[in-house]
Amino acid sequence: MSIITKERKSTNMKKWIQNLKVNLVSETTFTVQGHGVHTAFVEMREALQRAGARVFVNSKKKCEIMHIHTIGPYSLFKCLFFKGKKIITAHVVPNSFLGSLIFAKLWHPLAKLYLRYFYNKADAIQAVSPQVAKELKEIGVKKEIFFIPNGVNLQKFKKNENDRKKIRNKLGIKENDFVVLDAGQIQPRKGIETFINTAKELPDVKFIWIGGIPFKRFAADYSKMQKVQQNAPSNILFTGTIPFEDVIPYYSAADILFFPSYQENFPFTVIEAAASNLPLLLRDLDIYPPIYEENYIKGTDENFKSLILKLRDDKELYDEYAEKAYNVAKKYEISILTQELIDIYKRILEKK
Repeated sequence: MSIITKERKSTNMKKWIQNLKVNLVSETTFTVQGHGVHTAFVEMREALQRAGARVFVNSKKKCEIMHIHTIGPYSLFKCLFFKGKKIITAHVVPNSFLGSLIFAKLWHPLAKLYLRYFYNKADAIQAVSPQVAKELKEIGVKKEIFFIPNGVNLQKFKKNENDRKKIRNKLGIKENDFVVLDAGQIQPRKGIETFINTAKELPDVKFIWIGGIPFKRFAADYSKMQKVQQNAPSNILFTGTIPFEDVIPYYSAADILFFPSYQENFPFTVIEAAASNLPLLLRDLDIYPPIYEENYIKGTDENFKSLILKLRDDKELYDEYAEKAYNVAKKYEISILTQELIDIYKRILEKK
C-alpha cells in the first residue's frame, strides 16, 4: 500500500469517526456511582470524545450506535426500543452478585435468566475479560462476543510527588511510612475482612481503603460490614465513597496495591494502580494470569503478610514489580483500546 493510499484511508477514517454519533447509556448517571461500572462509563465517554466521536449520554437523539453499560430497567427499556445497532458492555455476570448484594444466593438463578435475556438483545457484547466471555457463553448468550478490556488513561494516573505529599499530610501519614492501598466497595466479595486481618498483623504499616457501601442496605452483610470497619485497627484509614477524580491522588500516596478480592471480571483498581507504578499484590485467582500475565504477585490469606513485608524490605523486588505493573498499564492504555472499539463499531454498522 502506498503512503498516499494510507494517508487517504487515515483521513477517511478520521472523518468517519467525526460523523459517528454514539449514545452511551448508564444508569450510574442518576443512581449509585461509587463502583467500577461508573468509572468504565466515564472513561469510555472521555476516550470516545478525545477520538473525535460525537458522544451523547442517555439521549433520545438519533445515533448510529447505542452502547449500554448497566443492566437495570432503564437500560433494558432503552435497548428494547432503540432501532440502531446496540452494544452492551458486560461488566456483570451472575457470580458478580454473590457477596455483593443482599440475598444474592436466592435470586442467583433468576439473575442468570435475566442477564441471558438482556445480553441477547444486543447486536454484540463487549466482554471485559476472557473469563467474562466464557461465562456469557455458559449462561446461553448467543450474540457476538468480543473482548476489549477496561482501559486506563496513563497520563491521568501518572505518579505525582505533589499529590503524594498532599494526601499523606491530609491523612497524617509520614513520608517514611509504608502505605498499602485498596479501592472498591466494602463488601464480602472484595475481601475486606482479609484486608483488615492483614492490617492487624502489621501494626507498623499504614493501610488505606478507598470506597464505602454505596448500595447501603441492599449490599451483602450491610450491618456486618459496618461493624468490621468500626472494629478495624487504627492503622487502617477508610475514606468512604469519594468522587472518581478525588481518588486519583491516593494512588500516588501509596506504595503498593493489596487487592484480596474473591471474584472479579476486570477490576479498574488494578490497572489504575499499575499506571501509578504500584506493585500489585492480588489474591491468587484463575482470572488474573490471562490478563496480567506474570506482572503481579499472587497471594493467599496465609502469606499476604509476608509478601507485604518482602515488598517493603526488598527494594530490588519492589522495583521489579513496580516496573512490571507499569507494563500492565501500558498494555491497557485506553486510547489504543478505544480505537479497537471504534473499529468494531464500524464493522457492526457495515453489517446488513
